[in-house]
Amino acid sequence: MRRSALNLLVLAVVACRAPTTPLPSGAERFSPPPVYAEWWGLTEACSGLTGDFSGVTWYRIPNSQTVPFGEGELVNGLWEGDGNRIILGGDDLEDGDLVRHEMLHALLQRGGHPRSMFIGRCRSTVVCTGPCITDGGPAPPPDPSAIAVRPAYLGVSVEIVPTAPGGDVNGGYFMMIVSARNPSRLPVIAQLPPSGDAGPSGSFGYWIWSGSNTYWYGLRAEVPEDSEFAAFETKRMIFDFHVGTGGTRYDLPPGVFYFGGSYGSVGAANLPLVTVSP
Repeated sequence: MRRSALNLLVLAVVACRAPTTPLPSGAERFSPPPVYAEWWGLTEACSGLTGDFSGVTWYRIPNSQTVPFGEGELVNGLWEGDGNRIILGGDDLEDGDLVRHEMLHALLQRGGHPRSMFIGRCRSTVVCTGPCITDGGPAPPPDPSAIAVRPAYLGVSVEIVPTAPGGDVNGGYFMMIVSARNPSRLPVIAQLPPSGDAGPSGSFGYWIWSGSNTYWYGLRAEVPEDSEFAAFETKRMIFDFHVGTGGTRYDLPPGVFYFGGSYGSVGAANLPLVTVSP
């Protein structure tokens, strides 16, 4: 059994820096796998921006989860304006949310983390936590007409893309998309239950199980936008997976699994039974 508590695993530490910066020591160029083009499309879709995917050059630090940045600082991913380069820790190449974070920098062609993009538009698609959140500035004020609702008021659902994942399908990459929809013509603020510790409440999460094996993971509502819904708004969260046994939260071995999603501890109405092929 593998378990991941709310934010027990650090999602990513990401960064960007200006042109004319030399490559970190040990960085080697690699060709992006085909799924990166799909991830680029997802980042274009959430941001509303378009860019030339082929114009990005990709580097990795072999056998590492980190990239040197600044004076002794280590990050998981890095975009550089010089050569439109993205540099990743070699162990993080399958981490879709991290890779898409750096893709968003490449689309913006700038450093910093404007809140309207990294949280407002692309919260479901790119990882943004810690310094990424604070760098974006304060949250906008809540809609004064919003009403408070329990999470059960929202419609929660799960989608698996592609529907029949496997090692020979899309390079073994697939996504679990958990959605929460406000059914009201009024804006609402979900009153998420307390986390039980000093941290924020839980927002999106999942449970995946097959027999005695259970895999679970949860995100926290780190920003007010995580619980604020406009009229009829649907919020989505992409959880990336890769068929394999690498031991990270992105890896899922072959098998037959129930995929259960949640928002605010309220389970999705549907519970897909999916065969993950070798």
